[in-house]
Amino acid sequence: MSNEKFNNSEILENLSHIKTITNYKTEYCKQTSIYFIIWGLIWIMGYSIPLLFANSITAGVFWLILGIAGWVITLTTYFKQKKMIPMPLFLRTQLQYTWLGLGIILGIFIFLICVGLLPYTLNNLPFYVVLLVSIMYLLLGIVLAKEIFIMGFWLSVLGVTTFLLFPSLMNIIFAFIGGGSLLLTGVILKRKGQGNE
Repeated sequence: MSNEKFNNSEILENLSHIKTITNYKTEYCKQTSIYFIIWGLIWIMGYSIPLLFANSITAGVFWLILGIAGWVITLTTYFKQKKMIPMPLFLRTQLQYTWLGLGIILGIFIFLICVGLLPYTLNNLPFYVVLLVSIMYLLLGIVLAKEIFIMGFWLSVLGVTTFLLFPSLMNIIFAFIGGGSLLLTGVILKRKGQGNE
């Protein structure tokens, strides 16, 4: 009888823990949706620029301005959210390992480019950006939500397919399909969070 009581209390404790984790992840996904929307818009604008201006320097300056503006908005939003709803310790620890993993992968990419094992040209740069972002979403998706993981998988398939089969249409595909996918993921995450309020 005591074993049965112990098992019931253990089951209830585990269910409570699962519910807590699910609530935190849902809340975090709702918070994350704004970043997908911001960067989806930046991708659409950034990858559209080479279609409007043939000059690669002009496109590079626009990307730099968009990147700085995106990071300023991202960091401002992040610090506001951090003050309002602090992230639980277990999720913060998981995300630290995720960012560490992404940093290591980025370091490997940079190393391979520096030693000449990966070609560095302006044509390859959009593909590398999409590949790194897709890896980031795959890693974040493991910790956070399947929608983010699916987004990472989709971007990796889109990036490789575009680079191999449609290199001349790379900017159009990354602008509208890639950027549109980020926007759509942001909207899905936002609705998912609102549905659980």
